[in-house]
Amino acid sequence: MSQPSTLPAPRVVEVIDTTPDQPWQQRVRLRPDERQPIGAQQVRIGMLAMTILPADLLQMQQRYGVQPSLPYVPGHEGVAVVLETGAEVGDLPVGQRVMPLGAGGLWADERLVHRRSLLALPAEGDALQQAMLAANPATAWVLLKHMGLAPGQWLLHNAANSAVGQCIRQLAEHLGIPLINIVRRPQAIPAGAGGHWLVDDGLDAHALRQHVLQITGTQPVGLALDALGGTATQSLAACLSEGGRLVVYGLLSGQASQIGPHDLVFRGIEVRGFWLARWFGEAANRQAGREVYPALLELARQGVLHIEVEQVYDLGDVALALAHAAQPQRRGKVLLRGIHGRTPAACGAA
Repeated sequence: MSQPSTLPAPRVVEVIDTTPDQPWQQRVRLRPDERQPIGAQQVRIGMLAMTILPADLLQMQQRYGVQPSLPYVPGHEGVAVVLETGAEVGDLPVGQRVMPLGAGGLWADERLVHRRSLLALPAEGDALQQAMLAANPATAWVLLKHMGLAPGQWLLHNAANSAVGQCIRQLAEHLGIPLINIVRRPQAIPAGAGGHWLVDDGLDAHALRQHVLQITGTQPVGLALDALGGTATQSLAACLSEGGRLVVYGLLSGQASQIGPHDLVFRGIEVRGFWLARWFGEAANRQAGREVYPALLELARQGVLHIEVEQVYDLGDVALALAHAAQPQRRGKVLLRGIHGRTPAACGAA
């Protein structure tokens, strides 16, 4: 066990208002955070980088599946370094880089978490990429590996320029899955991007289906992944082969998913929702869940996975960071940096 010595006073972000039309600076506040005594099985971690996820923004607008009472500390994803360990923690040395899993409340310079909530990470990796590993890459991995896509079937997904979309594209290429990417505007297609791309800027479902058939021919389209909801759900359903599965994993449109009874009754299209936290929590997925992050860490090490970063803000500029993250048509993720992540050495290649 070791003690933090001459560290700066830690800070923590609190959400104090979830009214959607309020300015971000009125919804969050930054306050000093007093260091509490450490428990025997606890680890004090210093946050290097924290991701601003769509889930964080939805929670601050009262639109997420779990809504904590005010005030609360936000943050579902990040990367940290071990500062201090409890008396019964002997396998994590001070300075070890770690990923908090399921801990929550990560928008802080320091956190006290139970040892079981931490996954050890290699120190030589890019800390910003590691900070973005827990949610979007894991969502993409589970959607591709565990949603019933059979070998040889095509995969279709919208919001292909999003962070999850980036991961789906990279993993599908690695796994040899034939893929069609759908975006809302031509400018969303990355420069030099290979593969099959379609622009759905208001096409009816039949028109989109015809474009898909021109690509796939007689090969089956077995799985469609919907990040938008609204009419986009119906468009994807129309493109599936009979008996195909449509998985709704996001609600970027803010609208209820729409699908016609013809697809459900006569074409046997199966529709299901997906939430990563619920998937990990189901007993049937326990063994598969243990394999997700080791696989992703190896793919990140190989360079298969890489998520674009648009800007990194200090934790003290959280309101500015939130305003940036909420902007449409971003090219990359917005992250926060804690006091322990301010030096290049702390963040590796970042």
